[in-house]
Amino acid sequence: MSSGAKVVSHIIKEVTPGVTPTGTWDTLRLTGNALTPTVNTEVSDEITDTRLSQGSVATSIDIGGDLSAEFSFGSFDQLLEAAFYGAWTSDVLRVGDTRNTFSIAKGYNDIGVYGVFKGAHVSTFALEIPEEGKVTATFNMACLDYTDSETPIVVTPNAPTTTPFLSNNNVGTILVNGESLEGAACVSAMTINLDNSLQTQRCLGSDRLGPGAHIATEAAITGSITLAWSKKAWQIWKNTFTRLPIAVEFPITDSLGNKYTFNFPAVEVDGELPSGGKRDLIQVELSYTVAKQSPTITRDAADPAP
Repeated sequence: MSSGAKVVSHIIKEVTPGVTPTGTWDTLRLTGNALTPTVNTEVSDEITDTRLSQGSVATSIDIGGDLSAEFSFGSFDQLLEAAFYGAWTSDVLRVGDTRNTFSIAKGYNDIGVYGVFKGAHVSTFALEIPEEGKVTATFNMACLDYTDSETPIVVTPNAPTTTPFLSNNNVGTILVNGESLEGAACVSAMTINLDNSLQTQRCLGSDRLGPGAHIATEAAITGSITLAWSKKAWQIWKNTFTRLPIAVEFPITDSLGNKYTFNFPAVEVDGELPSGGKRDLIQVELSYTVAKQSPTITRDAADPAP
């Protein structure tokens, strides 16, 4: 029998998609690793001298799942890079066309079962900043291959990062079109969603368990922002009619001074007029869609303690 506290995950960047390189693995800080192979089957339609099913045949195998985590500085930079199909350049990340894949090890350490998911692409990424609670991240992975063993795959990995995880209290001043919303339109919650619109290429005659390739198409970046209803919130909402993009920027800073700044230079907003009862606070939830200009994430590590 196995304990969830003993499911340990490690990651290493690949040079060739689907081929695990030699080198030192990094230990992931996760709240859940749902990676799994899923066999797709078709049942037989044969008619014989019995009413019993004639069984099934495997037609394909999908390999993937969610990596869920409490967001912290420096812990997921390589996965963010893969989600954006970009590269950190002078500590700035933007959407690009560079494919980054990984091998991810999932070890059930207490029962001695170890799996490796190869050619792991970030299919979607979600960041949730609640009204009250922890900032959470979810990376949905699409993989090319899977193997497992009773022999440990990862030996002497790098230790996990130790930066503090983040909460809603770590979010700094939110700017819309360069102006602070403090005192004008209180923001109570936000989400960010990135979908690389991966398309799966199936290939006959492959030695892999999974598909031949995952191909990124449109980078669809959306999200939501919840605002206290006010004159300023109404002015922002009015952009739903004109389709005039707005710019949104905000930092998230941990207790050590490490900071990510999220900048969305052009997003289109949509939403309905809010309503509520006489004992309710009126809020408006606006959905947004990135238009034409790439968002950026800027990382700023705190100076090391003397």
